[in-house]
Amino acid sequence: MKKRATGLFASFLVCILLTLSDKSFAQDASRIYIDPQGWAFGIDFGMSDMWGNVGTKTIIDHYTNSNAFNLPCFIGGFLGRYTIHPCLALKFQLNVGALYATDEWNFDLAKKATSQGDDGYQRYARKQDAKDYIGEVACMFEYSPFRTNPESRSAHRKGQFYIGAGLGGFYFQPYATLGTSKQWVQTYDLDLEGQGWGNGYPKKYSLFQPCVPVDIGYKWDISNQVSLGVEVMYRFTFFGYLDGVSNFYVDSSAVISHLSPALASEALAIIDKSPLYKFAPNPPGTLRGIPSLKDGYSTIGFTLYFRDKRRVNEWWRH
Repeated sequence: MKKRATGLFASFLVCILLTLSDKSFAQDASRIYIDPQGWAFGIDFGMSDMWGNVGTKTIIDHYTNSNAFNLPCFIGGFLGRYTIHPCLALKFQLNVGALYATDEWNFDLAKKATSQGDDGYQRYARKQDAKDYIGEVACMFEYSPFRTNPESRSAHRKGQFYIGAGLGGFYFQPYATLGTSKQWVQTYDLDLEGQGWGNGYPKKYSLFQPCVPVDIGYKWDISNQVSLGVEVMYRFTFFGYLDGVSNFYVDSSAVISHLSPALASEALAIIDKSPLYKFAPNPPGTLRGIPSLKDGYSTIGFTLYFRDKRRVNEWWRH
């Protein structure tokens, strides 16, 4: 996953360098007509989704199941954008919000399952859920391909398609519901899969994690100072515990021996919820998730930018 994300970012940088080598970049006189150099500041807001072991296996099932929007979550914050060239900008963002996923999204699939071994049934019977409160920062290059040549007709359209990629980081605090209740409790100190317990157990992860954000969007210049856009952004991460599920079920005796009585009680009410819902218990050592799967999260939302007044030029009237 790390190699894939790094390769994606490297390819994007190569694309940028090839673009900037175009002779049109040297035509400074033409650059003032479309998105001249300088700063713009704004806000973004959108619906957020967690992608990991908890939840559905496919994107289609994620959005079309009958429980898909039982607890919608959102992320929003502040943006800064510096235009380097009409086709290229450097974007900075600072966002806060929440993420959510639940195995209840597999209810429809479980009803249609032909055996207990079907993926939808197994996920539904696992009965796990996860919620994270998250804060993120990112720096990204944003590329508008139809403004590569500032003198072309397509460059002067008010609406522009763009893609982006960069580097970022986030801090998160994970939660899960306690047993069959609706009470959310923090799970980081519960070591639900024995994180940090030594040989044979996963390593303890950090609540600070790097990510590789990529996006695709469309923006409109609705005045000489204001731009409105719609954007889809996905963040690749390098670990599998955004949803708290990644490895194996641990033995209850190990939980009791490694945690305080209070923490052990909470952990045991979360680790294996299947028996609480009258499904078969999961023996210690069996898979709770997919260890090789790296989690991620996404947003679908809107952006609103305000340009520096000193950059005023009604290029779309020409």
